[in-house]
Amino acid sequence: MVANDIRIQSEKMDKKKYKIFFGAYIGWIFDYYEVFLLSFLVIPMAAALSLSTTQVASVFSVQLAFLALGGVVFGYLGDKVGRKKILIATLVIFCLATFMRAFTFDYEWLIFWTAIAGFGLGGEYGAAQALVSETVPSKQRGFWSSMLYGGAYMGIFIGATVGGFILPLIGWRWTFVISALPVLFALYLRKDVEESKVWEKEIGKSAKVKVNIWKKYGLRRFWKPFTIALIAAVLQYFAYYGITNFLPTYLVKYEGFEMGTAGWWLFFTAFAGLVGSFIAGYTADKWGRRITLSYLGFVAALGGIALFFTWSSLIDSLWILLPMFFLYFGSNGASVFGSLFSEIFPTDVRSTGISWSLQIGRGLSAFPPLITAAVFPVYGYSPIILGGAALFMMLAIWAWVFPETKNVRLDKVSSSSPDQKKEESITAGVSTDLS
Repeated sequence: MVANDIRIQSEKMDKKKYKIFFGAYIGWIFDYYEVFLLSFLVIPMAAALSLSTTQVASVFSVQLAFLALGGVVFGYLGDKVGRKKILIATLVIFCLATFMRAFTFDYEWLIFWTAIAGFGLGGEYGAAQALVSETVPSKQRGFWSSMLYGGAYMGIFIGATVGGFILPLIGWRWTFVISALPVLFALYLRKDVEESKVWEKEIGKSAKVKVNIWKKYGLRRFWKPFTIALIAAVLQYFAYYGITNFLPTYLVKYEGFEMGTAGWWLFFTAFAGLVGSFIAGYTADKWGRRITLSYLGFVAALGGIALFFTWSSLIDSLWILLPMFFLYFGSNGASVFGSLFSEIFPTDVRSTGISWSLQIGRGLSAFPPLITAAVFPVYGYSPIILGGAALFMMLAIWAWVFPETKNVRLDKVSSSSPDQKKEESITAGVSTDLS
């Protein structure tokens, strides 16, 4: 439980804070743009490069696995060299890899550049979320963190638009080319973003003291909150990617949908998720992190169960969008991860903790596309949806393992350094379970 005497930050959002938010936000848009555009691109690429279903699944899996690797590497570097430098480096890597995929002519090079793009994007979220969490007012951290994650749905909107309507006109190679160009605009936005003051203060303090690495990454200080957060991320992403990654392929190849129709389906899932992220941002600050994460998982599970029972009968009807809405409204539990994960890690390991938890969780979800690829050609798509619903229900229950950290001041959490007393951590608002 959070200490009762926590002081709430009174600062309001100003021009500098908005610049930091949007600098982080645009990079997160590219993350999900990449992930979901690829779900469309693999359809013409599979035909042009003669890829099997297993090879297509491996493209998704490699992408997710290297998101995890990038999260591990850049998450650590975000704490070591600063949040801003990582935000620049990761976009440069992604831009190069995206452009180079326009010139791939075989499966091996496609896998290579997909891995590099995933590696670059994997470092985005940890540094971006740490920077936003350490900048916005504590009392609004749940909302702004949820809005940051909402960039994922903007990425899906754009990815679905490009994949469903532009890709069929210009082909997959030119789609990669035009997808690399907007990254230059993102780099321009980020060049004037200021570094986190909370991080600078912590590094300035620790620069004078020899850090004990074993205490810095101690069991209760790092590994326990990391494990709790990782399990939540695994449940979230196994469910989400397991249902969604192959959805356009299934609709086009097995249900006879046009690419544009499949694009509208994905567009609608993003709309539902965006609505969910707005509401989750409000309730995370009003009610708390745990209850928000729990009700989102519960709603997603109910939507998935309803979709399972109506899939065959409603697949050609607009009524199917009703259970789809509830599934994807609730499936954005990750929008709570930003504030929740930020508040259980001290500043000197915050980027590492956020990035490792979220991106390793995404990386491990490289397995669901392989399972999905083996299941749906034989048994259809409804068993995939039911499996995802079960995982969302497990997430709704797991949410209550977390401490409630609403309104914690991160500059106070940062005072819980390895060389300070446990009582200071409690005063700062960190749960005694994690101090």
